[in-house]
Amino acid sequence: MTDEKFSLTRRRLLTGSLALGAATAFAAGSTASPVVGHLRPRNTRRPDGLVVLGDDGTDVAACIRALARIKSMGGGTLMFRRGIYNWSSADLKALGHYGISIPANCTIDGNGSVINVTGSDQISYVFTAIDVSKVTIADLTVVGNGLATGYNNGAFMKFALSATATRGIDTFTLDTVELQNFKAPWWILVYNESPSNLEIQHIRVNGLRGISRPGNSLAPAKLGTNAAVIAINSKSSKPADADRAIVRDAIVTGFYAEATHIKEGVIFYSNVHDSEIRGAVVHNAGLMGGRNDTGCYALMVYGANNRNILITDPVLTSPRDNGIYAVNGSGLVITNATVRGQTSTADATLPKAGISINSVRDVMISGGAFSDNVTDLYLGIRGTGANVRAEGVECTGASKTGIWLQGSAANVGGATITGARVNAGERARALYSHNDEILYVNDVRISDCDFATRYLTAVEVSASPTPAGNWNFSNVTCTARGTPFQAYQFGGRMTIQDMRLVLSGGGTAGHSAFRCFSAGTMIVDGLTIVGQRVGTTMDTRDFVGSLTNVHWENSTTLAVSTSAGTAKPTFRGFPGARIQNLVPAANGLREWRWRDGAWVGSR
Repeated sequence: MTDEKFSLTRRRLLTGSLALGAATAFAAGSTASPVVGHLRPRNTRRPDGLVVLGDDGTDVAACIRALARIKSMGGGTLMFRRGIYNWSSADLKALGHYGISIPANCTIDGNGSVINVTGSDQISYVFTAIDVSKVTIADLTVVGNGLATGYNNGAFMKFALSATATRGIDTFTLDTVELQNFKAPWWILVYNESPSNLEIQHIRVNGLRGISRPGNSLAPAKLGTNAAVIAINSKSSKPADADRAIVRDAIVTGFYAEATHIKEGVIFYSNVHDSEIRGAVVHNAGLMGGRNDTGCYALMVYGANNRNILITDPVLTSPRDNGIYAVNGSGLVITNATVRGQTSTADATLPKAGISINSVRDVMISGGAFSDNVTDLYLGIRGTGANVRAEGVECTGASKTGIWLQGSAANVGGATITGARVNAGERARALYSHNDEILYVNDVRISDCDFATRYLTAVEVSASPTPAGNWNFSNVTCTARGTPFQAYQFGGRMTIQDMRLVLSGGGTAGHSAFRCFSAGTMIVDGLTIVGQRVGTTMDTRDFVGSLTNVHWENSTTLAVSTSAGTAKPTFRGFPGARIQNLVPAANGLREWRWRDGAWVGSR
C-alpha cells in the first residue's frame, strides 16, 4: 500500500499520535471547564504487533483468528486492507451474546473499510470488549442488518465491566466511525455492571456518525424503550448506590446523528461523572422513530447519580420531545446550545422543550439560541437551594412558553435568570410560572431581561395560595398586547425594581398592564408603563405591599379606580411600606406611609 491510500486516522495510528482516542488532540483545543476535571489516561503505549485482516480471509472467522493472534502477542493493531467486508449475520449469531471479542491493548484500524452485516439472523453485538482496557476502533463504517428484538441485541459494540471483574478498566476509543441501520436500544453501549466501586475510565468517542434508516426504532410508541446511537451507563441507578459502578471521564466530541428513524442521539444514563459532550449535531430525534411523549431526545442526561456533566455547542434540530433532557443528578453545565424546531406539545407525562431541566441541582445554562420550539426552556426545580441558572439565552418564536419555571415538589426554590432575551409567538407567554398549592417556587432572581410576546401576557406568575417567598425582578422589560406582567393571587413576597411594561398596539380592552390583583406581600420601587391607550394601567385590587416610583410614558389610561395608589389603602401594611397616589387625590395627599399600625398621609 502506498501512503496515499492511508486515511488521516490510519496515519495517526501508525505514528502513535492517536493517543488512545485523540485525547491529546482533544485537550489541546479545549478550554478549561468549570465543572469537569478530566483524569489523565494511564500508560498509553501499545505493543507494536501488527496483523493485517485480508491475508487470511475476510469473513467473521478470519477476524476472530486475527484477534486471537493480537491477544497472543499481548496486544497490537489489527489493520484492515481497505475494502468492503460482508459479514454473515448467521456467523455473528453463532458467537452468542458476546459477538467478536476484542482483547486488551488492541487497536482495530479499519483503514476506511466498510463492514456490511448481511442476512436476516438476529445478532447480539458485532464486537465486544469485556473487562479489558486500551481498546480502539478507528476509521471504519459498519452497516447493520436493521434487526433487533429487545434489550442488548442487534448492536454494534459493547465495552463493559462485568459483575465478576476484580479491577476497573480504562481507555476505550472510537475514532472516525460511522454506523448505519442498527435497531438496538443502544448501538454502542458502555456499561459498568460492577457491584463494587470499580470504575470505567477514559472513554473517547471522536467523530462518530450515526445514520438511522426506516424501521430502526425498536418500539416507537413505548416510553420505556430506547433507540439511541450511544449510551454510557451504569448498573448503579439508585441514589443509595452512588459510590459504586461509576463511569468517569467520558468525552463525546464531534458526534453527528441523523436520528429521524430512532429516538435519541447520546444518553448519559446513570452514574456518569466528570464527562462531556462537545459539538454534537443531531437532526430530527424521534421525528419518525417515535411518538409524542415517548422519550425522543437528541441528548439525554438521566439518573440520580450523574455528576459534573458539560455539554457545549450542540446543534439540535427538530427534536420531537426535547433537544436536551436532564433529570436528577447535579453539576450540569450547558453552553451555547442551538435548539430549533422542537415539536411535541404533550407535557402531561414529562416536560417538553428545547432544553428540559427536571430536578437537577447546580445547573448552568449559558448562552445559546432557541427558535421555533413549543417551549424553549423548562426549568423544573426540586429541593431547597437547587441553584438552577439560565444566563444570556436568546429565545425566539416559542408557540407555548419561552421559559417555563415550575416546582416539582413542595417548598422548593433556587432559580436565577439573567440576561435572557425572549420573543415568544402569537399564543405564548415569554416567562411562565403557574403555581398551585404544591408546585410553587421560592428564591427566584430575574434580572436584566427582556420578555416579549405577540400574545396578551408576557410574564405570568400566578395562583399561589401557599406563599412563595423571595421573588425578585430587577431591570426587566415586559412587552405584550394586553398584560405585560401578571402576578395574579401571588401569595408570597415579591420585589420589583425598575420594571418597564410596554403595550404593543396600545393595549387591549379589559386588560391591565400591571395586574397584581390579590397579591401580597409585594414591594414595587420603579415601574414604568409605556404606550397604553386601551384598558387600564394597573389592577392592584386587594394588593398588599408597597408601591412607589410609578411612571407613565405615552399612556392615556389610568389605574383601576380601586387599585392601591388611587385612594387611602384599606389593607394592613408592614414596616417601611409606602403607597404613592397615582392620580390626584381630592385631599391633596401624595403618599401614604405605614406608621404605628396605621396609614399616615403626607402631601
